[in-house]
Amino acid sequence: MIKQLLLHDGAAITELDQWQKKREDIISRLYKTIGTPPVSRNTRDIEIVDEEPLKEYTRRKIRYIVGDNDCIMAYVLIPNDVTFPAPAVVAMHQTVNSGKNEVAGIDGSKDFAYGDELAQRGYIVIAPDYLAAGERIYPCTEAFESNPFYEKYPNWSMVGKNMEDSMAAVDVLYTLDYVDTTKIGAVGHSHGGHNALFATAVDARITVGVSNCGMSVFSEEEYRLEWSLEEGYIYIPVLRKYFLEDLEPPFDIHEVAALIAPRPFLNISSYFDKAYGNQEFLAEVGVQLYRVYKLYGKQNQFSYFMHGNDHSFPYYARNLAYAWLDRFLKT
Repeated sequence: MIKQLLLHDGAAITELDQWQKKREDIISRLYKTIGTPPVSRNTRDIEIVDEEPLKEYTRRKIRYIVGDNDCIMAYVLIPNDVTFPAPAVVAMHQTVNSGKNEVAGIDGSKDFAYGDELAQRGYIVIAPDYLAAGERIYPCTEAFESNPFYEKYPNWSMVGKNMEDSMAAVDVLYTLDYVDTTKIGAVGHSHGGHNALFATAVDARITVGVSNCGMSVFSEEEYRLEWSLEEGYIYIPVLRKYFLEDLEPPFDIHEVAALIAPRPFLNISSYFDKAYGNQEFLAEVGVQLYRVYKLYGKQNQFSYFMHGNDHSFPYYARNLAYAWLDRFLKT
């Protein structure tokens, strides 16, 4: 059964002060499940390691350090013909071995080169590698192998780490004088889609979010054990016992999405998605999220699009995403 967003301790939520209490409860349950960061993020030592001028923009490769000397590699795409300071977007890659390269249009599918396309539209883009992908694959392991992470941080989670790394990317944008820090967006597909959702939920510096094929509901999802495997890429280890014993999980993804309100948020999902299974129940989730935005009187800052194109980010969906970002970051 899908958890009701506007219900708390058995009572209907009709006022914002009631929602604030529910909101605090969601945040508490979220961090108790994914774990709190065991080390300070402390984003530092940002340096340019390579730079390449392209037709529409300059592509910089940068390196920076977070937490316990964790090195992150990222591309920063800087449009040629734009007035600074300019709006910026954190572009988060899907589950692809090359990580940031696909988002930047260097390899992989052009349907997922949204960082490249956004730079051509005048956005400064930062596209980081997430842990276990690209240049952050652990030595002597395959891509998306999380065991070395859990050996070091047994009480944390990959989702929690990804949230911190997304916020570190925003930290980097804040150091760039050519970025308008009042206009920062987040966008991603699949792995990047739920990274964008979670990051936007917890980092108020992200002023608008777009998640493509990143939304689900644990209580309804056919393939929910994929979130908590025994080996490989383990998103949230704590959830496994809840799924195996068919217990209600401590939090759910649509609850996290609700934390974004009243900031602008666009969710794009498929009615059937090979990564999640049947997703028809998400139609109800859209109504629930809409009602949270309506509570703020900001229902025009929420949009929810569902299609029948499976686990994809086709041209028409990307255009919708870009128009949504334009609406809130270019006005």
